Amino acid sequence: MGFLKSLFSKQAPAPTRLLNEPKQLLTGDIFCFGDSFSLPEMMRKQQLQVIDINTIEFKHEHYTQVIGQGASDTLVYLGFPKNPQNLIKCSLLLTRAEVENLFDMDAFSEIFEEPGQARLKPITTNHAYADMIAEEYIQQDFSTSGYKHEADYRDSKPPQFSDEDHGREFEYYSLEGNQGLRLIEIFIFENGDTDVYLSSLRPAKDIAELWIKGE
Repeated sequence: MGFLKSLFSKQAPAPTRLLNEPKQLLTGDIFCFGDSFSLPEMMRKQQLQVIDINTIEFKHEHYTQVIGQGASDTLVYLGFPKNPQNLIKCSLLLTRAEVENLFDMDAFSEIFEEPGQARLKPITTNHAYADMIAEEYIQQDFSTSGYKHEADYRDSKPPQFSDEDHGREFEYYSLEGNQGLRLIEIFIFENGDTDVYLSSLRPAKDIAELWIKGE
């Protein structure tokens, strides 16, 4: 009787964690874009695994940046900044050659000149990412300070600059097109490293499927 009592009194196994929306993704999880023709071609129906998670911090907010990799070497960055429509920022990191192919570099250099009112038009539409590019971009941010943390702080406050493990400081520049739905984002770090992202704000439903790691 004691054995049966102990058998039936065992607690039920704890339920697995929920993964109902993209902002809940963790390292190792898998997500798949839908087949909507409004999606950039290089993302359409692509299945990617989360290989890393960063945190982008500004003065009044910080948000998670999920990095996904699929069958190709191209990484897709999902950002979750606060916005009224809860849109996801889907970004691709451009190489220097891609930047030079897309934009006139004299015009591009005006982004870094005060007072930060650059206007930029692509010089070609013959590009693999053409369906992510706006017809014209207008500058929004000029030398905005922030930090990139190579860790997930979605449920906590990132370390402060005075802490030993604070993030990498950067200057942030951004331009918007297509009513704010397409962006160019530039991060210049203290050591001179520069990341240029081509970004597009998309509804969460564009990510059609989510799978928890190992399930």
